[in-house]
Amino acid sequence: MVPMSGEDPGSNAHKWLELAVPLLSFGGALLAILFFNQGLPLDFRYPALGCVLASFVLAYLAWIRPKKDIVALTTPIYSLIFFVVPTEYMSGIILQLLYAVSLTILLVRLKYRFGKPGTSPSGAKELAGPLRTYVEQTRDSFSGINPETAHHATVAFVRFAEGEFGESAGRSGTAAGQPDDVGNTPCLTRAFMIVSEHATLLDQSLPRPAMYRTFLPEDSGVLAIPLPPEQDDDGGFYTTLDNALLLLFSAAWNASEGDQPHLLACQAFAQKLLSGK
Repeated sequence: MVPMSGEDPGSNAHKWLELAVPLLSFGGALLAILFFNQGLPLDFRYPALGCVLASFVLAYLAWIRPKKDIVALTTPIYSLIFFVVPTEYMSGIILQLLYAVSLTILLVRLKYRFGKPGTSPSGAKELAGPLRTYVEQTRDSFSGINPETAHHATVAFVRFAEGEFGESAGRSGTAAGQPDDVGNTPCLTRAFMIVSEHATLLDQSLPRPAMYRTFLPEDSGVLAIPLPPEQDDDGGFYTTLDNALLLLFSAAWNASEGDQPHLLACQAFAQKLLSGK
């Protein structure tokens, strides 16, 4: 889910996990050295547990990336082989330190070579088919949008795709109340208002109203799906919503590059809207 501040909700957790790799791996060895200097040598396997845990954390960080690092994924196997088998105390400490260095190097390699957790390494190229065509065709229409408004569009779209209709309605309503931030694209304000209306109806389990918000004829150039001529049928009602959501997707993609990973995560939902299924 996309947080209200625009920061990835999992980013802080990932940072802590990354920090845990060197802390756990070096920490066990340093603890063993500390006890040894005090004349209280520990069983080798107790401080070695830090390297074992660090290996599993590193493997998890490798697993949650779209591009998998097989070396990092297999580190738990080596940690068990190295540290479950008994060895001499000083040799074991040296082995732990060397292994800790190796884990730290693998962490750096994972972070800078295999991308961020849950994101696509190829960026905008991951948009496919008609959705990519629509986003590219409407790029110029959203060039003057305030980045904050583009982020509102991201959150409203993602929350709706996740079924968090109340939050989608609230964010859409906030953005619709700031028309000066949408540049020369009043259709974007109308899209926010449409999504807010539909999300509120869904959130409160209300029936379709006889009259509902829709786009104007001059908006047809930026709509992905042609609107039916009649407004009072179910087809027009839902097509209006699909167009509004797709318009928010395009505006968010074209004006907020930092939000593109969140949009990519919901690409299947956008493709479904565009196909009318």
